Amino acid sequence: MEHDPESLKELLDRGLKVVPVTIWGDEVVIGFNPKELSRVFGIDAQVSRVDLPTMVEKYQTVLVAAASAVGQLPPEYMDWECPERKRKLGQFTFHLFDRPDRALNAYKVGVYSSEDRGRNMHDVIGDVGFKEIVTYGGDVLDRVKTALMGDDPLDLEKPLDTYMGSKTAGELMDLALGHSVHHLKQLYEYMSINGLAPVDPLGEEDFNGVAVPTELF
Repeated sequence: MEHDPESLKELLDRGLKVVPVTIWGDEVVIGFNPKELSRVFGIDAQVSRVDLPTMVEKYQTVLVAAASAVGQLPPEYMDWECPERKRKLGQFTFHLFDRPDRALNAYKVGVYSSEDRGRNMHDVIGDVGFKEIVTYGGDVLDRVKTALMGDDPLDLEKPLDTYMGSKTAGELMDLALGHSVHHLKQLYEYMSINGLAPVDPLGEEDFNGVAVPTELF
């Protein structure tokens, strides 16, 4: 999706350098934040957050499926340009796995910055291919499961300072899960655009209970 120059100017005039962002009067909501969006628009609705066992199950389902899809991508598609933000498919697939990693890091350091949301793949795992991205995704999943269900699990009520405002660790992990789901759906679409059919893709029933934007892009 192309961004309108006037809209970008408005964001920059407000000192905002990240998207997505919702502006409603004097209210600004950064990122896909269902709880804050409900408050700003006066929507009397419960914003669900998956319980811990379900969160672990969904992370397992989604990241394993993402690894499967990424592993099916031909090497020459690493530099294919994703149309909505003009980023390469290699960076996009890395980013799908990196958001949960950054949520775990935020728990350790207490801060989740705007820089965390867009780390460059080459700075983290080097000049690699899809095979190494899949390996990175598997490592992230292992650490997520250990963090949530290990001997010393995360305190999901711990408050964290984020670029979206104060969030609990549970909220941040939930948002990271939704982010990975949304990008997996987009990955399936990118594969379709290129005539690639993922083997055993997830369906909508697999995503039930995870809050994601209604629009694909």
